[in-house]
Amino acid sequence: MRTPAVARRASDLDPRSFESLQAAFVEDLKARWYSASLLKHARIMLGRFFIHLRKKRLPDIPSVTEEVVFAYARELGSVKSAHTGKLYSNSTQHKHLYLVQRCFRFLLRRGVVLQDPTLNLVLPTWTRLPRAVLNQRHAQRLMANPDPFTPRGRRDRAILELLYGTAIRVGECERLDLKDVDLKRGLVMIRSGKGRKDRIVPIVGRAAVAVDLYLRESRARMLKDPREQALFLSNRGERLKVQRIQELVRANAKAAGLDIRVTPHTLRHGCATHLLQGGADVRHVQKLLGHASVQTTAIYTKVVKGDLARVVERSHPREKLWKKRARRGPR
Repeated sequence: MRTPAVARRASDLDPRSFESLQAAFVEDLKARWYSASLLKHARIMLGRFFIHLRKKRLPDIPSVTEEVVFAYARELGSVKSAHTGKLYSNSTQHKHLYLVQRCFRFLLRRGVVLQDPTLNLVLPTWTRLPRAVLNQRHAQRLMANPDPFTPRGRRDRAILELLYGTAIRVGECERLDLKDVDLKRGLVMIRSGKGRKDRIVPIVGRAAVAVDLYLRESRARMLKDPREQALFLSNRGERLKVQRIQELVRANAKAAGLDIRVTPHTLRHGCATHLLQGGADVRHVQKLLGHASVQTTAIYTKVVKGDLARVVERSHPREKLWKKRARRGPR
C-alpha cells in the first residue's frame, strides 16, 4: 500500500479520544465554509464509524488499518435504514465512507496518523437522480402559487423562480447578499459554492422580473435592521435560512396540488433537465450547475433520452426528407 508523506508537525489532538477528533474535524469543515448539511452528516456518520472502532476494541485512531476500514465498508452494505427499513443505498454508503476518508486526510495533515488506511478504498457509485422529476407543467403551477399581492408571496415567488431559473443550490440561495445580484447586467455572484468555489450565473426572464419585484416592493417592508445585507429575509427581517427555504418550497408545492414531493434540489434538477430537453449544450449546463466534471452533468442526459428519437426524427435530414415525401403520398 502507498504511504503518503508524514505530517511535519506533531499533533495537539489526543489520538485516543474519538469524540475530540470528530469535533476537531467538524470544526475544520466549518472553518472551510462547508454546508450545515455536511457538518450534520459528519457528526452523525462519523459517530457510527467510531462505534464500529469501539466494537473492534481499538485503543486509538492510529490502530485503524485498511482491513478495519474495509470491514466497516462491508458492514454498511448490510445495514438497514431506521426510517425505511431498507438496506442503505449506494449513495448513503458513499456519504458514510466519503466522510471517513475525508476525516483520515484531516488527521494525516494534523499528524495524528502516519498513514491513511482509506487510501485504497473505492467508494460506491450511483447514477440515480431523485425520484421526483419536475415537468414543465409542474413548474408553471408551482411558480403561480405564491400570492403576488403580499410581501411574503412576492418573496416566495422570487425564491422559486431563482432556484428554478438559475439551478443554484439551496445553501447558495441562503448566502446571497444584495451585492451579489446585478439585475442590470443579469448576473448573480455565487460565493463559496460547493468545493468553496465562486461562480457567476445568469438571471434572466421571469426569475429576474420576480427578484426585481421583490426588491422594489417587498424587501424594504420586511427589513427590520438596515444593516442586514441578506437578499432574502424572514418575517422577522433576518436572513432566510436553508430549512425555511426548504419548507416554503414544500408548502407552495403542496398548495399548488403537485403530486410529487418537491424540494429546492428538485428545482435544480428540473432546471438542468429542461435546459437539456430544450437543446442546451451539456457543458453550458455544467457551468451553470457548478459541476467540477462534465461526467456529473452527463447523468442528467439519461433523463432526456426519451426525447432522443423525437430529436433525430425532427432534425436528421434523411428523416425530414422521408416525412416530406410521406405527406405528399404515393405518386
